[in-house]
Amino acid sequence: MQTVRFFFLLCLIPAVPAQAEIYKFVDENGQVTFTDVYKKGAKRIDLPGAPASLPAGSKAPRRASYNPAPADFPRIDAGTQKRRDDIRRQVLQDEISGERRNADEARRQLALGERLQPGERATDATYLNRVKKLRTSVQQHEQNIASIQRELANLK
Repeated sequence: MQTVRFFFLLCLIPAVPAQAEIYKFVDENGQVTFTDVYKKGAKRIDLPGAPASLPAGSKAPRRASYNPAPADFPRIDAGTQKRRDDIRRQVLQDEISGERRNADEARRQLALGERLQPGERATDATYLNRVKKLRTSVQQHEQNIASIQRELANLK
């Protein structure tokens, strides 16, 4: 899971110029969420190369300007890039395998958690909260799988 977060942060780095600020929020269950919307208790993440926040009252530019790389900018040869892409593909495939296992386990836990305990009703707050948390866990794993699949699809 730690690697998924690492790749998520790596994916955010190219998008940073379009975002003003990134926040990391850890909920009471230890679930980590990265967002561009501030939540109480969230911590601002400073990413290298990210533009500074705009002063209050100023407007963000409507478009990012295109700055082509200088002619003498170092290039990576095709073989090196292919090796890097192959490594990245393997890491992503390992991550998606682990995330699929986690999603299967979360679904299994949901199926168990949806069973009513003796004396419990489907309208009880404890039952509803338990099932809600389990469903959220399943959804999070499914979103992670979809994100990794998009990353795999974007590889050349």
